[in-house]
Amino acid sequence: MGDANARYYPRSARGQVAADLALYPVVAVMGARQVGKSTLCLQLAREFGFTARTLDDRDVREQAQADPEGFLADLGERGGLIDEVQRAPDLMLAIKAVVDRSQRKGQYLLTGSNQPRVGQAVGDSLVGRATYRTLRPLTLSELRFDEQHRGWSFLFGADEKNVVRELERRAEASGTLDWRQVVQTGGFPRAVAAPAEQRLRVLDDYVQIYSSRDIRDIVAVDSTPKLEAFVRLTATRTGQVLNSSGLSADLGVPVTTIRRWTEALRRGYLIELIPPYSCNTGQRVIKSPKLYSVDAALAMAAARDTTPTGFHLETLVAHDLLVWRDGAPTRDLYHWRLASGQEVDFILEESGKLLPVEVKAAQAIGPAEARHLIAFRERHPGTPRGVVLSSDPDIRVVKPGIVACPWWAIL
Repeated sequence: MGDANARYYPRSARGQVAADLALYPVVAVMGARQVGKSTLCLQLAREFGFTARTLDDRDVREQAQADPEGFLADLGERGGLIDEVQRAPDLMLAIKAVVDRSQRKGQYLLTGSNQPRVGQAVGDSLVGRATYRTLRPLTLSELRFDEQHRGWSFLFGADEKNVVRELERRAEASGTLDWRQVVQTGGFPRAVAAPAEQRLRVLDDYVQIYSSRDIRDIVAVDSTPKLEAFVRLTATRTGQVLNSSGLSADLGVPVTTIRRWTEALRRGYLIELIPPYSCNTGQRVIKSPKLYSVDAALAMAAARDTTPTGFHLETLVAHDLLVWRDGAPTRDLYHWRLASGQEVDFILEESGKLLPVEVKAAQAIGPAEARHLIAFRERHPGTPRGVVLSSDPDIRVVKPGIVACPWWAIL
């Protein structure tokens, strides 16, 4: 159970999941296949004294499906880790009966890669008894073996000098990085562990297997080749506003099918949709979400791209921001785009405050790159500042309230 290579990387979600086990009888760790869920949960299972079983094992799965109560009894009174629990959804009712009898926190740790199946089962059977955590591909912090995610909250600080000093400290600790190398490595543990020349092949195999097999657990598919073409086409659109009509025209399938498939990819953790920000400013806001692949290297492999673009850098930043957002219920993440053409890549929200962030692949940044951040701040005067991320190593204030810094000073 799990990827042997992934055990070497610390996961920032570990502390969150451990804390959840002290609050809830059941904790479900969700995420795409092969992101390291099993590895993380096996570590926690050893720590909590859980018996571990994976339903990817046919004999174990058949036992869980045929005799859920007996399967749970075999785990012992302490409870256990059940990996890929969506393969035996009837287990949820049996788990409910056990936790209702014992009323004990931290009894079952579940993993799954099928959000609708596990989500419905948990919602129907374990409401009030279970909580979710999403595990994403490895972040740059984790690839550095950092125990804690670096985070973005410091950017909201009132003292701009302190913000700049923290950026300088982080940049010095990180050292200059080439975003092209980072996005081509990605964060899937198996791909990270593979020789550089084999990573695209490993991730391409992932796309093929997902399109031909795993997606069938989420949505009925009439044409596997067309679905694979859809997965690869969405990968070419990472970092762009979702255009279902355009995808429909390109693939020759109805828009309703495109929307169903898009939702299936989201529920299978292959893509993330970041919604638009709107606060009734009187401006016409583009209402479509932006689509991001779960991993920049996976996006390149699925699209069969060999040359990274600025969209892949933006996907890398989006991934890190989503990990930050997941860390607290007071946080959220949006994009902003007006019909007039003004747009900002990311709008961070924390405790009611907003902070716009632009991502540029350029080596040099000037005042011109701040104009859309300025436009956003003019419409939202409570915004503490705007931030431009790029490959320009110079950390400075390019306009009043606009800080420019290299992307590695934050990630």
